[in-house]
Amino acid sequence: MEYEEIKRRLKVITENPIKEIPEEEMTKVRKKIAEMAPQSKPLAEELKEMIPGGAQHQLVIKDPYPISMKKAQGTRMWDVDDNEYTDYLMSAGACILGHNHPKLKEEIVKVFNDLPPDLYWNCEWENKAIKAIQKHVPSIEKLQYFQSGTEADMAALRIARVFTGNEIVIKFSGSYHGWSDQLTYDIHIPYSGAMESDGIPRGCYKSTVSIPPADIDALEEALEKYTQKRKGVAAVLVEPLGAESGSIPIPPDFNKQIRELCDQYDVLLIFDEVVTGFRLAMGGAQEYFGVKPDLTIFGKIITQGFPGAGIVGGRADIMDVVTGDVETGGAHAFVGGTLRGNPLTVAATYWTIKILEQEDTIEKAAKAADDLVEKLNLLFEEHNRPYFAYNYKSCIHFETYSPVAMDIRDANNIPKAVQRKKCVDDIATVLLSEGILTKYGNRAFSCMMHTPEDNDKFIDAFEKVLKIIPKY
Repeated sequence: MEYEEIKRRLKVITENPIKEIPEEEMTKVRKKIAEMAPQSKPLAEELKEMIPGGAQHQLVIKDPYPISMKKAQGTRMWDVDDNEYTDYLMSAGACILGHNHPKLKEEIVKVFNDLPPDLYWNCEWENKAIKAIQKHVPSIEKLQYFQSGTEADMAALRIARVFTGNEIVIKFSGSYHGWSDQLTYDIHIPYSGAMESDGIPRGCYKSTVSIPPADIDALEEALEKYTQKRKGVAAVLVEPLGAESGSIPIPPDFNKQIRELCDQYDVLLIFDEVVTGFRLAMGGAQEYFGVKPDLTIFGKIITQGFPGAGIVGGRADIMDVVTGDVETGGAHAFVGGTLRGNPLTVAATYWTIKILEQEDTIEKAAKAADDLVEKLNLLFEEHNRPYFAYNYKSCIHFETYSPVAMDIRDANNIPKAVQRKKCVDDIATVLLSEGILTKYGNRAFSCMMHTPEDNDKFIDAFEKVLKIIPKY
């Protein structure tokens, strides 16, 4: 689906009243989950006494309580009651090979038999992993591993500031770049500002400038304004699909325009490819869009879900500030991390890329996504709903209530956005009760193992969702 059509349809959804799933129907859904997954309930209640909210991850569905899983293979997961689920959450996009890919598991076990996960010294798997990345991502001349995407984002900003001598970083409103103090600002819903910045001193994000999403004129105005300030602009930080992996879409040439402006104002361009790296293309979003950033952040797929999935890489002269000599006064960006770049992490990178190469993984996952999106749009049309689906390769969006597209600059829209968020949460709960796992109830990721039959199960489940939403 083209950019203008996505924008048009989002406008239709956000400007019109919504129909919620009635509470009596949600009561039935909760009862169904309680009956099919009784063993998860005491586990969830016990965890709630030990973990705030009862789950480590925000994406876990907590209505009526989090489900405890005991096994995962391919596109399937099984809970402690042996219920089978078809997974389209895929570890929040970290899993494109399918769960527990046999070749990857076999090779990592071999590494684990020889090397500990806390080696702290160089090993040959680093050489192999970095060469494999560089083969597909020419912009990365040197790189550093970190223990998460959040850490990698933090390091990228520090490196950019040391290299340029400037302080300000420009990001787009609604984009998520991890949960560090400097970047937990204006995230998820555009114009949310400091809504999710509790506990963070304002000084931590005072050098983070957030501008309207998909607005190239706003970027040029910000560059013109802040490059003339004493602190200057170090970098523009970008989710190359747009905010929330394309939930707020961007024009086709938007990244090229950003690159041109960064060159014009002598500012670094950083691509946050935690989601898009090795999912949109072997060369990531930069290959997909034909744009070369100065620094790139990778995560998730780079280790296929194994811990330590964080990388910052780019031009050698920029990355070399990590090794600056503080004793002689050289520019120096201090970074650290006991477990970063450990043998299991770097071996997982190498073997993941090898499997991606050998099994045409990205195109298989994209084909599955194309099939699901086509079927969803047919379903919505058959039921005469304004909903729609679209995808960027294997990143899938299905828009029903579109909470992140609400313009909350109008304060009257804030409670509406909250209400719409509850509505998509309810969809996620209904889908779970039908054996389908999604992200937030409005997004999904396909992997190379998803089949048309899996997608048919998704469609059957979503049809049940539509049947309990009152007609417009």
